[in-house]
Amino acid sequence: MTTDSPADIPAPQHKPDIYARIMRFAPLYVIVFCIGILVLVAFIRPFTSPEPTLLFRSELVGAANDPTGAYFLLQNAGGSDTLLGASTPAATSVVLQIIDPTTTTSTPESAATGGTYMTVERIDIPGFTDMKFVAGGNQLLLRGLISPLIIGQKIPITLQFDRAGAITIEAEVQPYTVIADRMLPPRLKLPAGQ
Repeated sequence: MTTDSPADIPAPQHKPDIYARIMRFAPLYVIVFCIGILVLVAFIRPFTSPEPTLLFRSELVGAANDPTGAYFLLQNAGGSDTLLGASTPAATSVVLQIIDPTTTTSTPESAATGGTYMTVERIDIPGFTDMKFVAGGNQLLLRGLISPLIIGQKIPITLQFDRAGAITIEAEVQPYTVIADRMLPPRLKLPAGQ
């Protein structure tokens, strides 16, 4: 029997270990995968925002003023939208207004007070939130009333949204004291007799 010397035995072929290669390049694979997801979301937009579902409450218009404000509570139970404008047969024009954040002050008792109105071309309506159009906050300003408003009268106001389209609400004409009582939080209401 012949024995092979160690020099005669062929060295075993070393096969590449695929697991070791994967582990060596795993961080690179993760980075490429994440970049691919970002590109997919940024450019292809596979996910669509749900349609806005807009519900209105406490639709009111101030009495005895020209111009006067229109106010309401807006509940959006869907995706975001943008209020682009408004119109009414009761006035020659309707202007969108918000409080200028640069003139608003904060106090320990309240998040924000004061400020001046600024006219805007659009108002963003975030998705799945409630939004208030109240005296001292966002409002619709009705200018050039066609005829004097009568307390209790209901006037149609058509709101034009980017995604939801045209929605007409019926706003009740009330004095500003009634509007404040119905829409403002108790801390902002004047005590009785003032």
